[in-house]
Amino acid sequence: MKNTVKLNREFTYAYKKGAKLVTGTLVFYWYKNRQSLSKLGITVSTALGGAVVRNRLKRLMRAVYSARKDDIKPGYNIIIAARSKALRSPFDKIQKDLDDCLREAELLK
Repeated sequence: MKNTVKLNREFTYAYKKGAKLVTGTLVFYWYKNRQSLSKLGITVSTALGGAVVRNRLKRLMRAVYSARKDDIKPGYNIIIAARSKALRSPFDKIQKDLDDCLREAELLK
């Protein structure tokens, strides 16, 4: 997947200066970037489980984001941090939480 946030300083900037919304399954950070496209970063703490569990959650979060990618305004860095409830939540619940965050952040076209 292209257009991803990879640099530690971008994550740190989002945590310190970006806006934040918290739901049951995820924490949503965003800030405006100086590009004509939006970039996604996903974090899953090692406290949530081993590599298999974390990678499964990352795949799930990417799938949720991909389903809405065309509806998101360009020019933002978006960071999604999985919470422990995401382990037990179905795809639909995570999708709803992301939709709520995008709507509240006014990032939908």
